[in-house]
Amino acid sequence: MKKTLYIVSHIPAPEGLSLLPSASRSKESASVVLIQDGVTQQKPLVPRMFVLGDDVKSRKVASPFPAVSYQELLGMIFEADNVAVM
Repeated sequence: MKKTLYIVSHIPAPEGLSLLPSASRSKESASVVLIQDGVTQQKPLVPRMFVLGDDVKSRKVASPFPAVSYQELLGMIFEADNVAVM
């Protein structure tokens, strides 16, 4: 199964959400990491959602998604078959 990592730096506009895989695309395992202003996103975009912990702290927001460190984000980038930045 192809692994794609989406790095989202802002809350995507509705038309941008069409770039994320739908549940019907079973050949792709998608994860999203919210960074910068994207950490304010509260609704899940895909089942596997994460936030960059330092950006959550610097923006003083609460997130329902698990926090990852820069080191963990780097590992996720290298493990992915594809990386898309939104």
